[in-house]
Parts: sequence; structure tokens; C-alpha cells
Amino acid sequence: MALAGCGGPSERIVQGTQLAPGTDAHITADINSDAATTRLAVDVVHLAPPERIQAGSKHFVVWQRPSSELPWRRVGVLDYDAGNRGGKLVETTVPYASFELLITVEQQMNPQFPSSAAVIGPASVE
Repeated sequence: MALAGCGGPSERIVQGTQLAPGTDAHITADINSDAATTRLAVDVVHLAPPERIQAGSKHFVVWQRPSSELPWRRVGVLDYDAGNRGGKLVETTVPYASFELLITVEQQMNPQFPSSAAVIGPASVE
């Protein structure tokens, strides 16, 4: 990610939920407070295949919401590599300067709302 603003992007590691023990998500957020946007990249390691986490699942979907009072909105789908047991969400833009992030296993790539099978989060990005 290109650096923008004074401090550059922030990085943090979020541990997986009980459904994904040993999983870590490396979250890089380049926040533009003036425009109230965030350039976001997520790299998840030690992630079991989705069908092993929840039967019938095929995808890892990334979600965001600016506060717990608002519904989750889909950000994208992890590009999952079963060989190295990792997934990536390449740089994308979220229309908020701070938000919660959630990654779930899903049967479809474009579900209306997240399943209860969270592998990461919810985690604060700010």
C-alpha cells in the first residue's frame, strides 16, 4: 500500500475465533480522515478450508460496519489458497475512517448478511 497522510498505514494482527484457532489476520488500514475513507488490505494465515469450518461453506467473506447499531455490509471475498492455508483481500476502499471488521465462512460469495460462523472478529479498525 502506498503511504498517505502523516503516519502511514496502521497494522494490527487479530486472532481467530473458536472456529478458527491458530488463525491470524494481518490487517493493514490506510485511513484518510479528511475523506472519511480507509484503504484496507487483509492477509489471513493458518486458515482451514471453509468446508472444514462449516459444512457446505465455500467462501470467506469480509464485512464491515461503522457501528454496532448498523447492519454489516459486504466488503469482499478472501482469495483463499488451500495449499498454503491462507487468504487475502487485496487493497479495497471502505467508506469510513473507523469501523468493525468481520470475516465469516459462507456458502455463497454474495450473501445478504453474515452467517454466525465468524473466523475473525468483530475487530475494530481505526
